[in-house]
Amino acid sequence: MTRKLSYWPLIVAALIVFASLGLAPGPCRAEVEQLTIAIGMDLESFNPTETRNNFARNLCEFVLDTYFLVDTEGKVHPHLATGYDVSPDGLTITLHLRQGVKFSDGVEMKADACKAAFDRVLDPKRRATLRFAYTSIKEVVVVDDYTLDLKLNYAFAPLISCLGIEVVSPFSPAALEKYGDDIRRHPVGAGPYMLAEWVKGDRIVFVRNDNYYGPKPTVKKIVCKIVPEVATREAMLQSGQVDICLKPSPANVEGLQADPAISVLTPLSNRIIYLALNTQKFQTQNKLVRQALNYAVDKKALVKGVLFGQAEAAAGILSPNLFGAAKMDFQYDYNPEKAKELLKKANFDFSKPLRMVTPQGRYLFDKQVAEAVQAYFQAIGIKAELRVVDWPTYAANLRKPLDQTDREVGLMGGGPLNMDGDMLLGGQLSCETVPPRGANGAYYCSQEFEKLFQASRREQDQAKRQELMVQACKVAWDDCPWLFLHIERFVIAHKSSIKGIVAVPTERFYVTYITMD
Repeated sequence: MTRKLSYWPLIVAALIVFASLGLAPGPCRAEVEQLTIAIGMDLESFNPTETRNNFARNLCEFVLDTYFLVDTEGKVHPHLATGYDVSPDGLTITLHLRQGVKFSDGVEMKADACKAAFDRVLDPKRRATLRFAYTSIKEVVVVDDYTLDLKLNYAFAPLISCLGIEVVSPFSPAALEKYGDDIRRHPVGAGPYMLAEWVKGDRIVFVRNDNYYGPKPTVKKIVCKIVPEVATREAMLQSGQVDICLKPSPANVEGLQADPAISVLTPLSNRIIYLALNTQKFQTQNKLVRQALNYAVDKKALVKGVLFGQAEAAAGILSPNLFGAAKMDFQYDYNPEKAKELLKKANFDFSKPLRMVTPQGRYLFDKQVAEAVQAYFQAIGIKAELRVVDWPTYAANLRKPLDQTDREVGLMGGGPLNMDGDMLLGGQLSCETVPPRGANGAYYCSQEFEKLFQASRREQDQAKRQELMVQACKVAWDDCPWLFLHIERFVIAHKSSIKGIVAVPTERFYVTYITMD
């Protein structure tokens, strides 16, 4: 079965791709000497196989590039690959690489470098946070300098969309030889920018890659200032010290929108925020307890009162943006009396504390959300105790095996890097990603869910695949491994003089071809 994309000339292809996201440069756009962005957190690595959050991968994408770009409608556009073929049995995908692409150090991109990228992700001896998205690949074979065969263990429906993620993007082989694993601090890719400076905790600086194969970026230099305090980021934007503020406070969005000098983007993201309820340990291993906790919290009031409307109460496991999403047949509407009844039926021991933990500064008002949930629990007699930690500490503890974890209830978020719900279901609900193998913070492993989910991964008929994913979601919705809270909005505030910035549901922002009045 052939699914080749058109082999357009280089510039025409790139223009069409960027136009699909509103990124194409106009014929007479003036260059922007420097763009300054206030960000809330530093990166742990520029190796995307090692990063644990979408924001870090967004910055990796400045330096690297993907084989395809999958737009918000799920359409595939050529980037480092110009097309692909699928064998009749679905077990071989042939990638056709774009010729003439150079890494920022001038080395030509060839199939060997791309194979090395896949091999790093598939190597079980290496840390790879999203390996589960590529485990359908048995081996990668170099056919010639510009052709790769992906040999699969089974036909995997979402694989092409996963090739639009920089986790398998190639590094320059010369840089890999020079830096080895330290490539995480010295990335050399084929993206529109190069890493010029990285001062941990202070700033990350990118400069334009003159070897970039696509249209020349209009922004010559990007400076990302690391400013953890949200109020300080907002003040820097309002005073003109920065041009863009990522994730301003939900409480201040309305005020920023009222300022004619500032524009605010608020697309609904792919990210669901939830409390992972330990399904194999503590009192939360009882399904009735988990259901009770869902009835105990008024999600709509939380969205309005704590998040100032910068989210939507979750009506299902997946964001409505995603393939596979559906509103569940019944909802856990706020009902504290029903919560009490279920706890009584479960013989819940109210003398024991319910231990909660939340990161601070990772998600929109995460600490405040956790505190609100704690209050709802306490209102029905639960001795809820909340511990607040920084994100690196939280992330380090997330993958502890069951016998080593003391985490009963933990605030988490899940936002697929593509527009397919498979990545969330596989990454945070599958048996394959129960810690320490992955980020399934509820330690959820349901054979009923797993059977439906794994069938959806192999199903090539999209309508049938959609139905299998919905059925899997229904199983998990009833099992309640999570306290389902809300879908975040991805909020970016910027100077109104900036035109052409794009923010998408995958929590990515693109500034490559902006202009400034």
